Amino acid sequence: MSSHRGNKPLGRLLALGFCVSLLGVGACGNDDGLTVTAEAQASCVGEEPTEAMKLAGAAMLPGRVCGACHRTGGQAQNSPWTVSGTVFSGKNSPCNSTEGLPGVFVEILYGQDDPMGSYRAGALQPNGRLKTNSAGNFYTAQKFVAPMRARICESTGADCSSATRVATMTLKVGSDPVTGATQRVDCNLCHYASGQALTRIYLP
Repeated sequence: MSSHRGNKPLGRLLALGFCVSLLGVGACGNDDGLTVTAEAQASCVGEEPTEAMKLAGAAMLPGRVCGACHRTGGQAQNSPWTVSGTVFSGKNSPCNSTEGLPGVFVEILYGQDDPMGSYRAGALQPNGRLKTNSAGNFYTAQKFVAPMRARICESTGADCSSATRVATMTLKVGSDPVTGATQRVDCNLCHYASGQALTRIYLP
């Protein structure tokens, strides 16, 4: 994402970067959530989640790859998200920290103009305004038009229009560049130091 009003590069913030994922709130592994798969753990190398983080719920496993479980056929297939991730306070925040940012808006935008003129690139998609919870997590099962971009902001208003801190994706994500088919994209799969986006999702 690049920012405006003091925005700085977010380092490819969302290679879905917000990464959008066709992914829910259940545990990754056993029904009690005490097993976390290697795929889910890939974005938090060397950080074994605490027992509290493994408890099924909205604040579980911040920074982990939600789509490893929250997808059709996954261990949390009862909650298949379409968009999910975690917003942190710093670009290199550890997963096992208190650096998840609560109350941050996450907005899903159209990535390009509609050929029929129904919407314009950069406009907010229907039901595309999310807000992070106490752990900085966000997620939804709403379907969106791909390709898409996203922006995050900290605002005292009802949206990002009057925000003082904003970061906006520069990449279009969510569809195969060759076939145009919708792809599952998970923000936390890309957003970590050695991932495609090189940083966490964060507000500069």
